[in-house]
Amino acid sequence: MNEYTRREEVRATFIASAILVLCIAAAVLRLVTVEGRLIPDPSARRLAEESEARIAPARACALAGEKLIAEIEVFKKLADAARMSDPAKPGAAGGKPDPRARDAAAPTTRTRTPRTPLPPPRPDEPDKQLAWASAQPLYKQAKILAGCRDATDAILGARVSAIPAWDAIGKAAAITPPGAGEAEQFEAAKQLLSLLGGIPADKVAQATKDAEAAYKATAERDRERANTAMVREPLPHGVFSRRVAVSVGVGLTVCALLISYLGVRAASMRRLATLLPLRDAVRSGRPGMQAAEILKTAAAHNSGEPGIVIGAALGGLSAALLAPKDADLFVAGVMAGLLIGLGAQWAFRLALGASRWRARAAELADVEKPAIPIVLVLSGVKPGLEPEFIQFLRSLPPADAAAAVEKLASQAEERILAAADAGAALHHGKPPPR
Repeated sequence: MNEYTRREEVRATFIASAILVLCIAAAVLRLVTVEGRLIPDPSARRLAEESEARIAPARACALAGEKLIAEIEVFKKLADAARMSDPAKPGAAGGKPDPRARDAAAPTTRTRTPRTPLPPPRPDEPDKQLAWASAQPLYKQAKILAGCRDATDAILGARVSAIPAWDAIGKAAAITPPGAGEAEQFEAAKQLLSLLGGIPADKVAQATKDAEAAYKATAERDRERANTAMVREPLPHGVFSRRVAVSVGVGLTVCALLISYLGVRAASMRRLATLLPLRDAVRSGRPGMQAAEILKTAAAHNSGEPGIVIGAALGGLSAALLAPKDADLFVAGVMAGLLIGLGAQWAFRLALGASRWRARAAELADVEKPAIPIVLVLSGVKPGLEPEFIQFLRSLPPADAAAAVEKLASQAEERILAAADAGAALHHGKPPPR
């Protein structure tokens, strides 16, 4: 800035800067600290739903564990009826009789009459159809329970006492279902009997019951948490990310302030370039040119763009207060404020008109110290006719404008001298000169 910068321009720039700092600081603070609204925690709800979904399979596993115990007992009885015992086992159904046991059971006679040995009895044939029919319910429960081990161990941990039973159930479930052949079905039934006949099924059944109770307790806990857990809704992501939008909005306001400052500086430098050379015109005997240019320069409106600075600041603050969650609206508010502020600034300048012309001319006269006192020229312009005089002065060539200013000054000086003479005459009791 220099001495040709108007006090009005400096004051407007300072006010615009202060408003910009306060409004943008409040807007940025609002945008940075805003939080989404509280909503039920979706992850807690999803976890509760998953916990609820685990109850039904756990219940099915617990029922299968209870049925396994009953099916093993039933299968054992039917296995005896189907003569599925190991043929190699002494005394088993369908096995070969022990000769020593037969001899011991034979009646002892004292005669030594040779007797023809009786042919051994024909072993009973196993009931192969009954074997697989009785094994199928047990096989079904084994298949169900084989898929329960992971879920049960996950909630309870591996129980050492139930591991042998779980291993046997897994092997039994891995048996390939036999075809329609009776021999194949019989062998599959014998495998089931050997695997599951002596397992501690009660350990597995208890583990599945405990797992069901644990899953129910977990589901209840998760349900209660889902009913009370709240989280902040994420802020919407617009065209720009939140950080970029805030940076762009603040950058626009700073650019508006810089443009306003540069406009004030450019105007002051233009006044300097216009008026400084006219000081030589006074020394060359053309004082009217300097005075005329001062009047023309004073008629120009203030430079700088404080309107766009204030508009951008207020627009950004309004957007931040009304819609802080959408950072894109902050940028839109700043840009809209620029346009509105520019329009308001020009409307204010039009409404102001030439009301500040006399004060601005006097301010420039204090700087330039023209040979023709500006106050004389201004006194020759009737109040209310300033716009017409300015338009008239601008329409004249420089030489004619200088002559008009000199004439106004001389007329004003004559009126002042005449008024002074009249006052002196009245003071001395003489009539004023005509």
